[in-house]
Amino acid sequence: MRRGTRVLGVVAVVVAALALSFVPATAVAPVAGATYRGQILHAPDGENAVAFTVSKGGAWVTHLRVGPAPMTLSCGSGGEPPPQSSSAARIRNGRFTAHVVYSDGQDVVARSTVTGTFLRQGKEKGVVSSHIVGHPECDFSRPYTTHAQ
Repeated sequence: MRRGTRVLGVVAVVVAALALSFVPATAVAPVAGATYRGQILHAPDGENAVAFTVSKGGAWVTHLRVGPAPMTLSCGSGGEPPPQSSSAARIRNGRFTAHVVYSDGQDVVARSTVTGTFLRQGKEKGVVSSHIVGHPECDFSRPYTTHAQ
């Protein structure tokens, strides 16, 4: 084998390795029945946790919680955090989009949308986007990560 052919082969391998390093993470199936816990990045410890459970069959995200409240990153609301609720979100191709509603009894005070992608080794990452009703200056969108427990 000539030296020029050998150098060309090494260059091709290096270029291929670099190209693969820029490929986004591939979504995988979640750990069925696991509870995933994590935190919104750059948020104070414990103030903006993200937690949810994957159904035993691995097809649904349930019991999603963000917070205790969506306000702490951008705007303080004072007082107790509002109660939150979420509906089950279907997992398709290792991805999901779920919605959390915060209410003060009768009125919705905030909404969060959580989009996530399941990764290998029980990891998951995504983005939390929150909207505070009547206060668009408090809206935010931040990445988060979780791990299966």
